[in-house]
Amino acid sequence: MELKMTGAFDSLKTELISRLRNVKPDRIVFVGVGNRLRGDDGIGPVLIDLLNGRVSHALDAASTPENFTGAIKRLNPSVIVFLDALDFGASPGHARIIESADIMRYGMSTHTFSLDVVMDYLGQETGAAVFLFGVQSARISHMPGLTPVAEKFLKDYADIIVSALRK
Repeated sequence: MELKMTGAFDSLKTELISRLRNVKPDRIVFVGVGNRLRGDDGIGPVLIDLLNGRVSHALDAASTPENFTGAIKRLNPSVIVFLDALDFGASPGHARIIESADIMRYGMSTHTFSLDVVMDYLGQETGAAVFLFGVQSARISHMPGLTPVAEKFLKDYADIIVSALRK
C-alpha cells in the first residue's frame, strides 16, 4: 500500500504544482470545510490547522463556506482551494483534485449550502481558479475526531500543499 500511496502522493503533488505554478502564494486562499464533531467530516478544518502559519491565507469555514465568501473576495485571490472530506469511492485517506462540476456526482454534501454553488459563485465573482482538494472519508458520524486512517495522511497532504507552493 505504501508504494501505491507514494505514487498517488507524487501524482497529487504534480497536479497541485501545475495548478499553482506562477501564482504568488499570497494570492492563493485555502478554505477548510467540514464539521469537527462529525468524524472525518472534520478533514477540511484539520487540514487548515496544519496549514496555518505555513500558507498566506488559510480559512476554517466549518460547515458554512457561504458565510465566508465576503472574506475570501476581499483577499483578491487568483486561486481558491477548498479542502473537504468527500466520498469518491477510493480507499479512505486518498485525496483527489475535483472540479465544482464534478462534486454532485459524488453525492450530497453534509454542508448547509452545496459546495459546488459556493465554488462557482466565487469563481465568477473573483475570476479565480477554484477547485476542491477532496479527501476520501472513512466515517462521517456524530463522533468528534478523525478516523486513524484519515489522520494518518493529513500531515502528508499539508506538506504536499506547502511544497507545491514552493515550486
